[in-house]
Amino acid sequence: MTTDVVIAGLVALLLYPGILFAIGLSIGYRILSGRPLPFPGKMIVSPDLTDGLGLTSLALIGGGLAGLTWPGHPWSLPFGWIGSWALFELAAWLPLLPALMAGAPRTVRAALREAQIGMLARAILWGSIATGLAAADNLNGWSLSGHGFILVSALLSLPAAINWGPFGPEPSLGPQGITEGLSTRAATTLTFARDTLAAALIATIWLAGFPIAMLPVWLGLLVIGIGSIITTLGLRWLNGRFPRFSVPAALRFTLIGAGSLAGLALVAISMGQM
Repeated sequence: MTTDVVIAGLVALLLYPGILFAIGLSIGYRILSGRPLPFPGKMIVSPDLTDGLGLTSLALIGGGLAGLTWPGHPWSLPFGWIGSWALFELAAWLPLLPALMAGAPRTVRAALREAQIGMLARAILWGSIATGLAAADNLNGWSLSGHGFILVSALLSLPAAINWGPFGPEPSLGPQGITEGLSTRAATTLTFARDTLAAALIATIWLAGFPIAMLPVWLGLLVIGIGSIITTLGLRWLNGRFPRFSVPAALRFTLIGAGSLAGLALVAISMGQM
């Protein structure tokens, strides 16, 4: 492995499209989404644990972003989305650990609810993303329609994937959700980790939903940026407008709605590759 390759890999992991890029996405998401900030609570887990979970989540998301084919990527990997999916999924589970360890029955139930809904939605979302990235450099009628299906499917599965709006925690938990009972520091750390994951998934959806590889670097980044802003504002509008779904209803909605469109996207992209 040459020095140039090592330097390119470090740039990709630490700067763009890695950890620093993830922090920027998270800050923008926090500003635009209007997610309620944590309130003071009682310390029920060690601050060292939550700090470690937050930093680990950030590193995982940064590594996941670095594995995808972003415009101007200094060190892209073939089929890097497979590793990105694994890293993103692990980053999604880490913030749930304090709630699962809390011992409070309703907090544990809420964390399990989010885990079930989010895992199915992210599986469908990543299926759409993988399909889109596989045809990123192919431009014809079938592939364009496939990218359209990918974008709609991924956006439909997004709220469930990040446990937003009607897919969020039960209203009885209050605005803190599964961070209820944590100290402000711990709740803020875990909220930042969840915000970073949400922002990274939103940007990734727009990366896969358009044939970005066919565009100039600046235009590809512009599409991702504008799409991410519109999506985040859409999530803000959605929050609080619909009652919480039960787990079966949430799973049915995600599987039938987003899942069927992901299947259509796969068919259309496959036809375009022939």
